[in-house]
Amino acid sequence: MNDRCKKDLGGYLVQLDQWREQSFVTNFIFWSGWGPFFTGITDEKSEGKYYHYNDNTPAKNLHWKLFQPDNWYNEDCVEIWHDGLNDRRCGDRGRYVCETRV
Repeated sequence: MNDRCKKDLGGYLVQLDQWREQSFVTNFIFWSGWGPFFTGITDEKSEGKYYHYNDNTPAKNLHWKLFQPDNWYNEDCVEIWHDGLNDRRCGDRGRYVCETRV
């Protein structure tokens, strides 16, 4: 997924490094009726320690869905829904959101 963002757009999977960015994406998902979407957040290196896949910076102030993250069946990637974040297996197929710098 991240490779597709780089190749097609010169970007990366969305990092959600600010609350207003997460709010913008969740509003898009809510009004579009689509979702969920993979993000560029993971805890693959150390369970429970989330970081941005693109630049290895810590992912902070994450707004999770109720009872998430739960690491059900080794879920190390993060997807965004209209009502918050959920951990999900990285190998699952799904939609994703790319981010580029302007």
